[in-house]
Amino acid sequence: MRLKEMLEQLWRSHRGLLLLLGVLLVLNLLLFTALEKMVVPRVAEQESLFLQQQAEIRKVLHNKRGKTRTPEQLYVLASQDISRFQQAVPEYQEFTGLIEELLVLSNRARLDINQISYSSSELKESPLLKFSLNFNVAGDYTQIKKFIHSLEQSVRLITIQQISLQGTDDDGVNLRLSLETFFRPGSREL
Repeated sequence: MRLKEMLEQLWRSHRGLLLLLGVLLVLNLLLFTALEKMVVPRVAEQESLFLQQQAEIRKVLHNKRGKTRTPEQLYVLASQDISRFQQAVPEYQEFTGLIEELLVLSNRARLDINQISYSSSELKESPLLKFSLNFNVAGDYTQIKKFIHSLEQSVRLITIQQISLQGTDDDGVNLRLSLETFFRPGSREL
């Protein structure tokens, strides 16, 4: 009986707090039910969608690159790329081959190169020699266009640094070209 008396005493002295506690308990249960029925399933659905999209992106990247590579594998691939690039850069002895190729390409376009001036310098950041070449050719626009196209298609690493065109009195075009290319050092005897 003591329990019943204690509960009655508690009810009489703290009725407002007990009612507030009851209301809060009911609200808490309602919020918990709402979360469990509406919010938690939506969060789980969004998480599942995110994981699906992440897996799709990984699959696309995997198919694009063939497979996911480790940093060590990427380093080896980069080293191989650098090696292939260095092999694509000819030795200095091939400089005359470059001049010959320029003359052949201009001849195919029915243009004449009378003089080629060049200068060379060593690159500070790599063991390569940089050659700058300058020359003029004159012809009609179609010949000039064919020559430029053949330069762009060359297997040599040639960069067209500057190009200038000037019309002539006989409906021709004067072309001034500045090219840049690279060679590996070697014997500089030509």
